[in-house]
Amino acid sequence: MDALLTLSSKGQLVIPARLRHLLGLQPGDRLALSLEAGGLRLVPEDCEKSSSARALIGCAGYQGPPLSLEQMDPAFFAEP
Repeated sequence: MDALLTLSSKGQLVIPARLRHLLGLQPGDRLALSLEAGGLRLVPEDCEKSSSARALIGCAGYQGPPLSLEQMDPAFFAEP
């Protein structure tokens, strides 16, 4: 067992800092919870498995200024 968690009166769980650090979890990260034969399974949500385009905003980690759709067109970067 890696950790023992306590369910709060609001139904919340706290993941210990050591495990959050090992998993690279940050505030606001989403975790998928599934019911399995032996109990519950908690897995960080993967950007590749997102169900909407809105959920992918910021997924690539781009830090530059916003780009227009025209600037994202590969032809924009082609040399003449």
